This record gives sequence, C-alpha cells and structure tokens, in this order.
Amino acid sequence: MRDKKILKKKAFNHIKGAYQEIERKNYQQEAGYIAAVMGGRLNGTITSPHTSGSMTFKFDTVIVNDRGAPGAAENKYGADFAIVFKKLGVGDEVSKAVIGQAKNGSSEKLNKKERERLIKQCEDMHRHTSEYVVIEAPRENESGPMVRLGDVSQPLKIRQRRISLESYILNNLVGCSHGDRRDHFVDAVQDSSLRKLEVVTNGLDLDLKRNLDDPTMDP
Repeated sequence: MRDKKILKKKAFNHIKGAYQEIERKNYQQEAGYIAAVMGGRLNGTITSPHTSGSMTFKFDTVIVNDRGAPGAAENKYGADFAIVFKKLGVGDEVSKAVIGQAKNGSSEKLNKKERERLIKQCEDMHRHTSEYVVIEAPRENESGPMVRLGDVSQPLKIRQRRISLESYILNNLVGCSHGDRRDHFVDAVQDSSLRKLEVVTNGLDLDLKRNLDDPTMDP
C-alpha cells in the first residue's frame, strides 16, 4: 500500500509538472497545446523506490489527418485524440481506452457555434463509446488542463464537474472507474488517424479505490 501511494504521488507530480512549464500563449490551437503537454514533458517513466513497479507515460507522435478530410479522426470518431491504458505484469492484465476532444477554456463559456459543434462531436464520440472526455486547455490565469467526462444526459453531453488532468489519469483511468475495455475498440483507436497517449503500469497493482475519507484520491 505504501508503494502505491509513493508511486502515485510521484506520478501525480510528474503529470502536473508536464504542463506547468508550458506557456499556453505559445499555442494558438487547443489541440496543439494538449499535444505539447502529452507529447513533451509528460513522456517518461515513474519508478517505485521500493519495488519493481513503474508507470510509463508515452505519447506516440503520429501524422494526424486534417479536419474535414476523408477519414479524418474527427469525421470518424468525433474525436482528435485517444488515451490508452494498459496494466501489465500484475494480476489480470487490463487494456482500455477513451477518446476525446480538446477545447479552449471552459466548455460552458463557448460561443453558440462552438457549443453546437461540441454537442455534435460528443454525440459522434458516443456512437462509438460512452467512455469519452473533453479536455479543456487553460486560458489566462487558469492553472492547467481540466477534464470533463462524457455524459449524453447533460446539455453539452459532458458532466458539469471539472477535474484536473492528473486527477483524471490517476483516479479515473488508472483507478479503473473510466475507460472502454472492448478489445476491438482499444485496437481501433490506436490507428494512426488519432493522437494517442499511452499510460502503462508495470509490476505494481494500481487499481486505486476511492473511499469516503479520501474522496479525490489526490496525494
């Protein structure tokens, strides 16, 4: 249990550090900012000091089809990136994935045209899976990227609650409360038409469970 907490704290700080030194103003497009966070400082391996357990973050930089082009990721999935999680070497191996969209700032503050576009993108993603997310790139004076889980029962087809990128990856994705485990879906989203962040745990069981005393599971 101690090793889990140590590794999780190191991973939490690693993810947070990945965006703290990236200047949002240097990226006009939100997708470019998210790619810089995931494809730059986030790459790396976090190792437990007491066991062989580790957590690896790997962003595959691929050629992404232009928006609107035949076969483009947005046309196919309504998404512009995928996150794949794999648990290896401990108990039952697990593979799962989510797809998502990147947006500038809070989704609730988008103009009418962009709100309508987001709704359609979420509906397109939902046709493939209920496990989708919207990552909101920070605007000025905001600390970092925020994540909203998909929910077609809501007006914008996403949940109202926002959580940090590091909390989402560790508590929801690695914590096994979010992600599509269908083999054909996991295989499909690793196609080169999507940007892919891959999170792998090796040698240490990190199926973290929430409890009433620790509702956020933040370190």
